[in-house]
Amino acid sequence: MGGIGESLKSTREAKGISLEQAEEDTKIRKKYLQALEEGDYDVIPGRVYAKGFLRNYANYLGLNQEEVMLEYKLLGAPLKDEHKRVDIEASISKKRRLSGRSDRKTYLATVLIAVFALLVLVLYNFVYKNTNKNGSNPAVEGPGTEQLDKTRPADREPSNQQPAQPGENGNPSGNNTGAGTSGQTGTTGNNGQSVSGVNLTLNIKDGISWVRVIVDGNNKFEGNLNPGESRTYSGIDKISVRVGNAGAVEAIVNGQNMGIMGERGQPLTKEFAGTNPTD
Repeated sequence: MGGIGESLKSTREAKGISLEQAEEDTKIRKKYLQALEEGDYDVIPGRVYAKGFLRNYANYLGLNQEEVMLEYKLLGAPLKDEHKRVDIEASISKKRRLSGRSDRKTYLATVLIAVFALLVLVLYNFVYKNTNKNGSNPAVEGPGTEQLDKTRPADREPSNQQPAQPGENGNPSGNNTGAGTSGQTGTTGNNGQSVSGVNLTLNIKDGISWVRVIVDGNNKFEGNLNPGESRTYSGIDKISVRVGNAGAVEAIVNGQNMGIMGERGQPLTKEFAGTNPTD
């Protein structure tokens, strides 16, 4: 049993544990622990106690209890029962081989998991960068989206913002006639004669508002407008306006200031034809 004793003692010393500390931790008297390390089992009162002390001490030191107990059983086998000793030794050798295989399998599984995680991370970064390059970053929205999120729910409307169409104030390609310097639009052409149709100017006063403008059945604008912004449109038949915050929008129709369109936070739709606006 010298092999077991040497294994116990070398393991304890490698861990820097004294016999006194081991006695305190295992609640096994120091002289019995020393007897286990020296293989002097006569000191221990009975084989049952020796087996119990040995199992607990091996577990305390982190040794394989089954291997230790098999070696202890081999120690107690009579010399004449040589076949029993051979069987026990073979069992110990088999358990050691299986333990080594298990350790290798565990190591291999850990490596495979780490490699898989790395591949997932690389793939995620690749997809994320390509998404940003294609301009589909969800953080990039049309003008006014962030401000709209901070307003009351009544100010919200579904928004598919489109670029300004010809006929809007400030658009170099627009064809508005008679646009004034204050954002109001008259109803006369360049020759000073009266022209048919309807001209509408929207001035955003206090607060953000979602706005949709349909001129003669064509969607000319849909999006958020901020305080201080102004939009002018000209049509032949009628202009329909849908706003999400009527209290922030002033309407000027054919040069006539119609005032604020409604209450603050009120969604509202109005149609303007000629000089008489109708709800």
